[in-house]
Amino acid sequence: MTENRKKQTGSFYTESKIARWLVKWAIRNPNDSVLEPSFGEGIFIEQALERFKQLKNHSPGITAGEIQNDVFEKIKQTLSKNNLNVYAADFLSLDVPPRFDVVIGNPPYIGIRKLPKYQKYNARQIIDKHEIYCPNNGSLWFPFVLHATDALKTEGRLGFVMPFEITYARYADGLWKRLSEKYSNISICRIYEDFFPNVDVETVLLLAEGKGGCTTYVNYQIYNKIDDLPACNSAYTTRIPVSKIGPNSKPFIYSLLTKEQQALINRFRNEKIIAPVVNVCKFKIGYVCADKKYFHPDADTRSRYNLPSGNFLPAVLNAKELNGGTGIGADADSRQCENKLYLPQRITEGDKLYIQSGEMLGVHQKYKCRVRRPWYITPNVEIPDVILSVFGETPKLVVNKGKYAVSNSLLCGTLSNCTSKEFVCRWYNSLTLLSLELNVHSLGGGSFVIIPGEADSLDIINSIPKKNITAIYKKFDESLKTHGAAETYKLGDIIVLKEIMGITDESLSILYKALAT
Repeated sequence: MTENRKKQTGSFYTESKIARWLVKWAIRNPNDSVLEPSFGEGIFIEQALERFKQLKNHSPGITAGEIQNDVFEKIKQTLSKNNLNVYAADFLSLDVPPRFDVVIGNPPYIGIRKLPKYQKYNARQIIDKHEIYCPNNGSLWFPFVLHATDALKTEGRLGFVMPFEITYARYADGLWKRLSEKYSNISICRIYEDFFPNVDVETVLLLAEGKGGCTTYVNYQIYNKIDDLPACNSAYTTRIPVSKIGPNSKPFIYSLLTKEQQALINRFRNEKIIAPVVNVCKFKIGYVCADKKYFHPDADTRSRYNLPSGNFLPAVLNAKELNGGTGIGADADSRQCENKLYLPQRITEGDKLYIQSGEMLGVHQKYKCRVRRPWYITPNVEIPDVILSVFGETPKLVVNKGKYAVSNSLLCGTLSNCTSKEFVCRWYNSLTLLSLELNVHSLGGGSFVIIPGEADSLDIINSIPKKNITAIYKKFDESLKTHGAAETYKLGDIIVLKEIMGITDESLSILYKALAT
């Protein structure tokens, strides 16, 4: 399956060591009946067959399904040789009685709203049946977990590879409550080594056993490497109360902090050293044009069609334009970024020809363009006060001095009761980095992606004396130009946290240990 096809279907196949361990955890008796509802390349089936051989059962009761016909046909013959009960269908469309001892697998990670109509209907039917809230931008793993639970016998076991977002997604609290009412023991195993090295998805193992029981907490286990899992060599274990898993809370991250580190953060909040970023800044995603090449024609194209300059806005398309080699410090000044967004206000003869060329190329048929009237006008284009890169370990924040429009590869910040320079001075320090670690979607390997809803949860320095802003801003500007964002956060620790806020070396040491957790 191509990488593009995998992304379209939410299909990310599982590392064999993970599958082997999960299967061993789940299949405990030679007569266990097993369901794998979305087998993909068949790694769980392969490992289940090996597990049953170890248990001296050479004709195990395994049922396996797959919605994608091409994938199903690829390994159908192998499955048939082992006399397995196989089906090619959407698992969520099947009325599966509670007859399995074990359900294992790796459910699809794809937004429900991106599904074909019939699949979306099947997913909504399962969610509605359970009377649990899940928005259309929720993921398909949500109804998969519910339906898999329904397929289990009393005392049955569920073992799924899940995206880490199950621990913090705003809509997942209802699912956690339901799981706690259905199972006597629930665990989340997080492994810092990537399950899927080529995919920006951090994954965990969801282990639920004792169907028919109940619990009030989730066991949380962290392992440094995949090989630590079979060796039971956990780096950290704790219990998370189910009652603490809710919207805008991230107990699976916050629990990694020591009591001393948690106390420090709470003291900073109580003393109003830090405050919610939404008090002064609201971040939004940038504009979506649907075809970056067409809507950002180069100078030769603009000249060839004689497109008037008044039909363009200066634009920033990605973080590369703000980062190293561009000479951009704390300001994104005019003419530093060369892209221009086509946003025609007055249609000339040249514009008519250019619009026709877009239609010949099929740009007008792309999804975002199809629903526009007219198709060539990009909606919701705003000129933010500040621009924030969204990927990486140390995002770069700059003032939008050049009045750029900003694409959806970055975040746009609109300020209130705070100047752009003051906001930059309050942003660059390790307290901001820790808040990012605690609140923002991790990609694994210390990297993350910031989305608007999570940005609202950030804390930053509450205030800086106005008399210091100009001098601090100048130093940050030079640091960003010459050393980059990472060094500027460190500089902020010295200038802002120590010299201005009076935070002690002892407190900074606690802060740095929290960042290193």
